[in-house]
Amino acid sequence: MFKPSIMFFLAICLPSLLEAQVFDERMSDWPVDFTLRGTVIVCPQPNPTEQVTRDFLRAGGKQPRVVGIFFDEPMNEPDTNTLREDAESLYLYQRKSRAGELRLMEIGSSDTESQTVKKTLQNATAIFLCATNPLDAEARQWLQMQAPEFHDCVRRGGVILGCGDVGRLFGSRELVLPLPNSADSQATTRPGLNLLPDVILQTDFKGSGASVSLLNVLSRFPKAIGIGMEPQTCLILRGRKVAAKGGGQLHFFTAANSRVPVRKKAIGESKNSRFDPYQSLVDLTAWRRDAIDRTREIFPPANPAIPCVPKGTLMIIGGGGMPAGLMEQFIERAGGENAKLIYIPCTERETLSSRESRLVQSWRQKGVASADVFHTKDRLKADRDELFLKPLAEATGIFFGGGRQWNFSDSYYGTKAHRLMKAVLERGGVIAGSSAGASIQARYLARANPLGNRDIMATGYERGGLGFISGVAIDQHFTQRGRQADMSALVNRYPQLLGIGIDERTAILVEKSRAEVIGEGDVYFYDRHQRSTKDRPDYLKLGAGKEYDLAKREIVLLD
Repeated sequence: MFKPSIMFFLAICLPSLLEAQVFDERMSDWPVDFTLRGTVIVCPQPNPTEQVTRDFLRAGGKQPRVVGIFFDEPMNEPDTNTLREDAESLYLYQRKSRAGELRLMEIGSSDTESQTVKKTLQNATAIFLCATNPLDAEARQWLQMQAPEFHDCVRRGGVILGCGDVGRLFGSRELVLPLPNSADSQATTRPGLNLLPDVILQTDFKGSGASVSLLNVLSRFPKAIGIGMEPQTCLILRGRKVAAKGGGQLHFFTAANSRVPVRKKAIGESKNSRFDPYQSLVDLTAWRRDAIDRTREIFPPANPAIPCVPKGTLMIIGGGGMPAGLMEQFIERAGGENAKLIYIPCTERETLSSRESRLVQSWRQKGVASADVFHTKDRLKADRDELFLKPLAEATGIFFGGGRQWNFSDSYYGTKAHRLMKAVLERGGVIAGSSAGASIQARYLARANPLGNRDIMATGYERGGLGFISGVAIDQHFTQRGRQADMSALVNRYPQLLGIGIDERTAILVEKSRAEVIGEGDVYFYDRHQRSTKDRPDYLKLGAGKEYDLAKREIVLLD
């Protein structure tokens, strides 16, 4: 007969063991184009302001190669002549301190029908598309034919500006509102240029009832983001952040469903010298992830897997420096001289500086078998490039660096690289991480709002953890940054999760369901399975040398 303690371990860890051998994070759930390399600008009015045009030219580089395309004929119309003069004068104003080129074309003329158009667009760093009147079917078809060149310009880090009726096509689908007095009162859509991925634009957003048509369309395309643009308001997407320019606001929406209501937010141009990204920006990637997340099963689940690491070791470090001797333990547990170590930095940059490989250099100096940096912002590469993945496939130890933890989610969640990370534990290896590298180890991802680190619960990224351990939420720099109330709020909302707050220069070493505290500070465990009272804290604080059973949610009494 088994002893009770062994029976208990089997009861709590066998389900987790089975789960640890199942890779259930799906690559197909998330887009591969999380961040644009360039800039996309939409202005509902045909004539952009001088400031917006300067932003456009500035985004075109130090030596901008500008292509201006106009969709109004004949060219002797006063409005069109004014637009051409504005484009030329603003370009020449910008060019006073820069070299560059300017090429203006009009749809229907010989130059846009020639074979040189494709080459001209391929060489452009800034493309200006403008229409003063509604586009006809021929113009729309022409734009769709040139879409690959438009996308390529943005991928190269360039900029594309759509003014007037052209801007309506910049989303993944174009919103088509019913005509006045039409028998059909429902808005419809048709394919757009997808320069604003997963976005449906309404460029004539007016009045309190303006969202009705947009929300109706979103109910049919629940993975899309709706953006309503007030008159005289321009939209600027740089990389992944959306900002407003002009006197009005941009209104953002995701569709409601049976579980969650409509999500909405409005932003305007920042008028304050103290810029607040929460008030003036929207992270489009986080909103896209939220829209997708709304179509999936509830997360976190009401009954998450019990926290347990059946094989291997986790080292979860609160940032601000390493506890004494922990790096040596990391190397030893990874195999000592036979260790094959991987450092995964946490950065939004596509390329790394030499500074970020110092840890790897120190490992090599210690005589380990191999030490490599593993980094990409390309999800397809992280999923399919076997040569790139080879060091990770052979690793015995992984160390995740500090930064903003959502970067790890964007790069690796659901990819083959993610699968290989879990495999390190399955063969008895060690995974360590500090600060962002601590939070990312849980299946639930805490403090992952790309706009800033104020929020412990970040809509769109809560499902973003790499899931080396389930049933917990991990926060770092804990008392040093006064994050106790944040963790209380998280476990109040998700009482099924065990909250873990880790001080700087402090860590927990997790094997099976036990977490040993190491370092100079304390670790705080928030358990809403226990009844809290007003006369005591809502957490349990443990210092170095103490152990906590994550499955039983109690202190381990050491002999």
